[in-house]
Amino acid sequence: MSNSAGFLLIVLVTGVICVVGIFVVGRGRRAARASGGEDLASRAGTQRLLAENWPLVEKTARETGMSEEEIARVRANVMGVGDG
Repeated sequence: MSNSAGFLLIVLVTGVICVVGIFVVGRGRRAARASGGEDLASRAGTQRLLAENWPLVEKTARETGMSEEEIARVRANVMGVGDG
């Protein structure tokens, strides 16, 4: 009976660990889905950062081989204005 009681204890403990893990993962996924507003704030923050540092962004884009047309398109998206 000692062996079977030990085995039963191991099975129960493993089951509890699995249930707790599923619960924690479920809460994490739910919290990640609920934070949809943060994506918009993050996107706006990134756009603001690019706009504030546009001279460096433009210099880096040229150095990495972006065409003037591509840079103009990105500038229009970041600054929110058309370029001609």
